[in-house]
Amino acid sequence: MKAYLIDGVGKSRVGVIAVPEPDAGELLIRVMVTGLCGTDAHIFKGEYFGEYPIVPGHEFSGIVEKTGPGVKHFHKGDRVSADPNIFCDNCPECKANNHNFCTDFNAAGVTLNGAMAAYMLIPEKCAFPIGDISFTHAALIEPLACVVHGQNLLAPKLANRTLIIGAGPIGLMHLQVSKMNGAAFVAVSDVKTGRLDVAKSLGADEVIPAPEVSDYVRRHGGFDIVIDSTGVPSVVQSALAYVKSAGTLLVFGVCPNDSAITVNPYEIFKRELTIMGSFALRKTFGQAIRLVEGGRIALDPLIGRRAALDEMPGLMADFAAGRTHMKTVVYPNGLE
Repeated sequence: MKAYLIDGVGKSRVGVIAVPEPDAGELLIRVMVTGLCGTDAHIFKGEYFGEYPIVPGHEFSGIVEKTGPGVKHFHKGDRVSADPNIFCDNCPECKANNHNFCTDFNAAGVTLNGAMAAYMLIPEKCAFPIGDISFTHAALIEPLACVVHGQNLLAPKLANRTLIIGAGPIGLMHLQVSKMNGAAFVAVSDVKTGRLDVAKSLGADEVIPAPEVSDYVRRHGGFDIVIDSTGVPSVVQSALAYVKSAGTLLVFGVCPNDSAITVNPYEIFKRELTIMGSFALRKTFGQAIRLVEGGRIALDPLIGRRAALDEMPGLMADFAAGRTHMKTVVYPNGLE
């Protein structure tokens, strides 16, 4: 089958590999749509855990092509998406319901071959039926599930003021979920004015060009919640100044794993600040599906380029360099 492979730092190609055979409890998925995620760019740039070569792609939807022995709940032809995170369910973290900290963690498209191929394997326990949701929309359920997990951790209070830094697909999902979670005011900041236009159309109460955020906070005060969705260390460091006393900074974007920021601990102490992380998702895939099924999240404005698998080497280089717009979605078996 045709697959897109990352062979090393900055090296990728489209090649031919064997169609995998489902083992006990596994599904062979014919991949219809997969989305490009910042994690894929980090893998491409050598900034994230995993080994090469790897078929990336952990945001996807498709059709069950074949089932392995013991599969009970899915059959050939079923339309599915899946949580790409494969947890052991036996380690102390899993037994404490902290599955995203599983000590025997694997993930499709990160530590195991993923969805940038005609076919992929996923354990039955990770798969979810998607009903009538389009394959393209279903490929965005995984990042939405990550956003839902971050929002669950925040447990925002009614009528808070929230600032979201970064108006890419993740930031725009946070915007929509923040409004549903009772925020009285949500501002969105980005360096790209086109993205701010999309944020405004999706309900942002204020859009702020990135260079103007500090001045805005001086004039209007800080925010109860600040969410970084950029993954840029210097932005994360600056963001703490935008949090009002007793407020929370959620570090949601994936910074390089060797990066560092400088934080004044006295400021954290004196202003009772909370700095919170959010890693992947934790049993929130079903919640995300219900939000999409209920029409509560606008997904079409988040989709940018629609591409074929053969375009991936050039697309990945553009994506990693920040030259793409919104969510790039790829169709390994032809456009939907």
